[in-house]
Amino acid sequence: MTQHYQYSESPSEPGSILPSQFFDGRKKQKAAEPLKRLTLAVLADAVRCYQTGFDTRATSRRRAFLEARQWLFGAFSFENVCYVLDITPDYLRQMLRNWRARRLGGACVPPVRRSPVILVKQVTLSR
Repeated sequence: MTQHYQYSESPSEPGSILPSQFFDGRKKQKAAEPLKRLTLAVLADAVRCYQTGFDTRATSRRRAFLEARQWLFGAFSFENVCYVLDITPDYLRQMLRNWRARRLGGACVPPVRRSPVILVKQVTLSR
């Protein structure tokens, strides 16, 4: 006697996935990684400009601060960057406001530091 399996499509039971679907998703994630790194670098630079230029008198840093402030607190592109990085824009904005208030109040609050970029040296094989 042969056994017949009942397959259910109820939401509580996982559906089957084809290998092409599994590997296609992984390829998309790998392809998105450079975009995420670039997006994170843009966001980190804006936060750095905001934090290092908020109380400066140097013209170039002050200009960078004003541009970063406008972008962080008003620009739609900032929200797109946060979406890509899975960051809540309002939460980050509030953290920056709190950071600024504490610094203006005299607290020694360090700015956010970007992690160092590790360059991978490409090795070429010669015969």
